Amino acid sequence: MSTAVADRFGGGIALVTGAGSGLGEAMAARLAADGVHVLVTDVDRDRATAVATACVAAGGSAAAHVLDVADGHAVDALFASVWAEHGSVDLVVSNAGIESGDRVCDMTPEQWRRVMAVNSDGAFHCARSAVPRMAAQERPGVFAVVASTGAVTSLPYQSAYVASKHAALALVQCLDLELRAAETPVQVSALLPNWVRTRIFDDVRRGGDPVDADARATFARMATAIQEQGMEPGRAASLLLEAVARGDFWCFTDPERTAQLFEERALTLRELRPPARPGWLTA
Repeated sequence: MSTAVADRFGGGIALVTGAGSGLGEAMAARLAADGVHVLVTDVDRDRATAVATACVAAGGSAAAHVLDVADGHAVDALFASVWAEHGSVDLVVSNAGIESGDRVCDMTPEQWRRVMAVNSDGAFHCARSAVPRMAAQERPGVFAVVASTGAVTSLPYQSAYVASKHAALALVQCLDLELRAAETPVQVSALLPNWVRTRIFDDVRRGGDPVDADARATFARMATAIQEQGMEPGRAASLLLEAVARGDFWCFTDPERTAQLFEERALTLRELRPPARPGWLTA
């Protein structure tokens, strides 16, 4: 069955960061199923290899690469190698992201810096390395950043994650303005998934529980709610990639809920309201 993803990217090359699990894994699987050769990149070699192997076993084409997006030199080196081997890349999805749950004043500088380095700096490193190469190739590509609905909300005990996603969204918006001003034919897309069932909270727990008791309880409630109410990763990946393939800048998994979050954010700014604790955390 023909899909927008297959029609737009089939027979081409896509690179997905943080594709060793969760949404990135689901995007890699969807792209491979639609005839795209997927470069599965992840900081964890075993995860990247497992995902690429699964894509191939399902009849697709994929290759695994180790990549820490927080390392700008590593991003440059891998992207240079990829373009040298393939000549062009049709789609780059800057998806790699990590969580951290604690009060602002209980976080260590190292915790804060790591979240920012992966979630916002990683998007910068990928954009800086991929976009000029895409602009120079015969068929200009698409650069997409997974920002999440966290990019337009405020949440307690998630300051680093929320700040990093706000920064990632601002980066991709500025990038889009710059490329259009220069008439650079590279599409830019901002991906704002709402709740998706992934292992991101499990990965946080391995780093230790939050120091503050309320932070621990709130973080646990959030993790449970996402697992119980979150969208299945495959469905989320399909919705996002179909929007990208259509040429959309704004790409959502839940347009209705995201519109509500946008409206709440707009009211907060327009009416100069103080930040409000989300209702689902106090219910």
